[in-house]
Amino acid sequence: MTIKKKILKFTFFIVAVGLIFSLGYYYYLRSTWNSFVTEKELTEFVTKVKFAKELPERFYELYEQEHPNILTSSLNQQIGSGLFSKDFIKSPSLLAAMISEYSRQDKDSTRLSNKKAYVLAWKLEEETTQKECLNWVLENYKFDLYIHGINEVSNFYFKKAIFDLSDRELQDIIALMQKPSIVNVPDRSNEDLH
Repeated sequence: MTIKKKILKFTFFIVAVGLIFSLGYYYYLRSTWNSFVTEKELTEFVTKVKFAKELPERFYELYEQEHPNILTSSLNQQIGSGLFSKDFIKSPSLLAAMISEYSRQDKDSTRLSNKKAYVLAWKLEEETTQKECLNWVLENYKFDLYIHGINEVSNFYFKKAIFDLSDRELQDIIALMQKPSIVNVPDRSNEDLH
């Protein structure tokens, strides 16, 4: 057997073991949800997510323009596409899990446990859609210390109800989710105004 064949065989073995280990760890992680949230708490959380108020249809369209396929892709698909690009975009299910009270480390409201957030996001995706998760996220998102939720941010910046906002104003709210500001909406003067 030549050295090249030995190296190729060894490389294949390492990749196979790594893949098996990764899959095993993934399925193990998915099964750990009940170590930090009870069945009752999970059911209550899923119910809140499912019945969060819907956003204007135009908001979803603009959100998808900013983050293509985010509302139709699972967290796993987002992770997969994030491996091949420099920008990993958090799916709405992951955002919902991250801002929930269940993803905190040792009940500390300021410290996020990424492991818990991902496990909870996978669990959420079993019973909700990304759109439903986004609805809940926007109802509960802390844009800053004083402004919570899309309705408050809409009133604060634009003095309008969410359903009365223009495309530009909806885009400003999407930008605020990435860079919250109490003073003003993020500078988007270099963007095309369509």
